[in-house]
Amino acid sequence: MATSKSGRLQSPVGRNLQNVVLGDLLFQPWNQSIYPEDLVAKDADRLYVCRWCFRYSCDDDVFEDHRRACEHRITPPGTKVYDHGGYAVWEVDGQDYKLFGQNLSLFAKLFLDHKTVFFDVATFLYYILTFTDPDDHESYHVLGFFSKEKLSWDANNLACILIFPPYQHKQLGKLLMGVSYKLSGWDSNGGPIGGPEKPLSELGHKSYVRFWAERIARYLLCGKTGTSALDPDQQRPSSTPKGSRKRPPRETMTVEELGQGTGMLTEDVITALKSMGLFDPQTSPKKRKSIRTGAPDTTTPEQIVTIQKSDVWDWAQAHHLVLEDPVCDYGFEGLWPPAISPEEDKQSVTSEEN
Repeated sequence: MATSKSGRLQSPVGRNLQNVVLGDLLFQPWNQSIYPEDLVAKDADRLYVCRWCFRYSCDDDVFEDHRRACEHRITPPGTKVYDHGGYAVWEVDGQDYKLFGQNLSLFAKLFLDHKTVFFDVATFLYYILTFTDPDDHESYHVLGFFSKEKLSWDANNLACILIFPPYQHKQLGKLLMGVSYKLSGWDSNGGPIGGPEKPLSELGHKSYVRFWAERIARYLLCGKTGTSALDPDQQRPSSTPKGSRKRPPRETMTVEELGQGTGMLTEDVITALKSMGLFDPQTSPKKRKSIRTGAPDTTTPEQIVTIQKSDVWDWAQAHHLVLEDPVCDYGFEGLWPPAISPEEDKQSVTSEEN
């Protein structure tokens, strides 16, 4: 089995690993990784990977011996930070579980064509998404993960994200993206607003643009937390009768304010609004005070957007948006994310009204 000090690495150039076996699932890798060549032979037909700790072997007998004795077969490493509906997210510190982080990174490289750290894992946190079968509480499956730098000067809330191929197209990526924003603490204690590490891959960009657009739509239609499922028979926001002077429902705000409400960077807000066909900016001639510091903002004038809720509703229905947030606030364990007491929340609302 793999160790933290394996032999010489095999260059991905010329590698041709045919199949990977994750637990009892067989599927093909998309890319090459740099598994040690003394453990993973060139042109290996099958690489067996432990579904709990990601240790690997080309020998099925050795793999079976490990699987029966794996120390993580009952409980994943790290600390559980989220648990709802059978899905859980575990925070794993790369400093405390270096071998786990290295093996996970090597496995992830088979399906990611950019941004992977193999051995310098101590500066990263790994958030592992698991599912536990309600009929078998002693067994769980790792479905994917995202990683995050412990200290990011750019306030990145995510470095890499991957849902393993057998579990894709089940909206699980949106769940992990939502968890990454919640864990940053922006909505609970005024924590830093951030986003994923850039540049994004082509697939990552497409996924995030849809995630951001849905996040903005939920915010504009439901407020900070969407709790209702979209009912196709529900009546859309009323439009203005022909000849009436009354304007249809609309929301006028700056891009920065929309970012503050959703916990998103302004550049990501603009990207999402453009994808929704809702970005028609004006420039504010006024200098506004910074929301964070209260000091006058001496940067470039802010962009104001006027959005009609009927247009957001049309977008939501056209894209079959479910207004219920994929992340349940009550699913977070302990202090993730830091909770606001009812009194603090009441004071915040009173302050906003004043």
